[in-house]
Amino acid sequence: MAKKTRPSRCSKPSTRHFVTIKKGKIILRLDKKEADLLRPYFERELERAVNVFEKKYELVLDRPVQLEVYPNHEDFAVRTMGLPGLGALGVTFGNVVAMDSPSGRKPGTFHWASTLWHELSHVYALAATKHRVPRWFTEGLAVHEETAVDPEWGDRLDPGAIRAMKDKKLLPIATLDKGFTRPSYPNQVIVKWGWQTLLAMLRDFATGAGTPAVVEKHLKIKPEEFDKEFLAWLEKSTESQVKGFEEWTKRLRAMSADVKAKNWDKVIPEAEALGKIYPDYVEAGSPYEILADAHLEKKNTAGAIAALNGYAKAGGRYPATLKKLAKLLDEAGQPEQAARALERINFIYPVQDEEMHRLQGELWLKVGNTDKAIREFQASVFSKPIDAATSYYNLARAYRAAGQLDNARDN
Repeated sequence: MAKKTRPSRCSKPSTRHFVTIKKGKIILRLDKKEADLLRPYFERELERAVNVFEKKYELVLDRPVQLEVYPNHEDFAVRTMGLPGLGALGVTFGNVVAMDSPSGRKPGTFHWASTLWHELSHVYALAATKHRVPRWFTEGLAVHEETAVDPEWGDRLDPGAIRAMKDKKLLPIATLDKGFTRPSYPNQVIVKWGWQTLLAMLRDFATGAGTPAVVEKHLKIKPEEFDKEFLAWLEKSTESQVKGFEEWTKRLRAMSADVKAKNWDKVIPEAEALGKIYPDYVEAGSPYEILADAHLEKKNTAGAIAALNGYAKAGGRYPATLKKLAKLLDEAGQPEQAARALERINFIYPVQDEEMHRLQGELWLKVGNTDKAIREFQASVFSKPIDAATSYYNLARAYRAAGQLDNARDN
């Protein structure tokens, strides 16, 4: 969850400022100021999520899913709660999902596509259980779906979660709703008992059955035994990060002196070691970024690319860091990989960055992917560049390469 925003005076947001797109099983509402830019990305992900979840949850909704995207966080808060100051990124009410636009958050702090999949999974869990699913279950399931669609998505194990595990503050499954904290229980159910068991649990929740009864029926163990198994599983999967956290913190601080002294021969092995202890840490000043900079200082481009690839695969979200990776890959003669590095930014912060879309369009055109080149050059145009003529010319080039001569002439 994001930090809570400061309450401010604001009235109910006007629907006059929104564009509504109705297409098959989806309704998408975007602010007019950014609708042209965001529509291709949001429309594709929303349709993709609906198609995946229909099969996965064995459920076809009785009406379209409506997604509302707000560029002003306080408008989103008023729309969902009636008051400003809501700290959430997205909220689900039946078949309606409201969420922040990427433009409503700082670059690198918000993965809008991950949030979309998270919230849409609530729609299906609520429908499958007639709105009777326990909050811990649907929220844990939604967290699972964030990385099920792409391992790079979803929130990582942060220092706060590590401290909770070290201090044994995780709540037992039978009382989890009393002190809810984005649990990982459904992941353990899927890993050991399989997806069909999880669906069966959803069906029983639909009858009004409680957590202890559902756990005993489908997992064949008492809730207390499940807690023991879960904690053992969690400790094993996070062992190096939890046990090594204090040491990692001290060594990361100590390494800053070597970075300041430009002692790269000491920085490189230390950054590599710290990355192995706590691989989920991708915030500013992460060992991945320090390692990449050290390799660049030593003229080792391949080492820098490897470090930044590690950052991206671990879920790193800062556009500037992903752009650095793309630049190095392009210079190394890997244009398709460079394009994919920039494409990650589309799911994080595709706004206010005409240059990123233009460079991505050039890379896709270079490797012959005209569909994506057209998409990105269109995004360049919709980003309102200073040199609009060049943006339209680039779009015409992409249309021509795709054999769409009429569209090429129009641009």
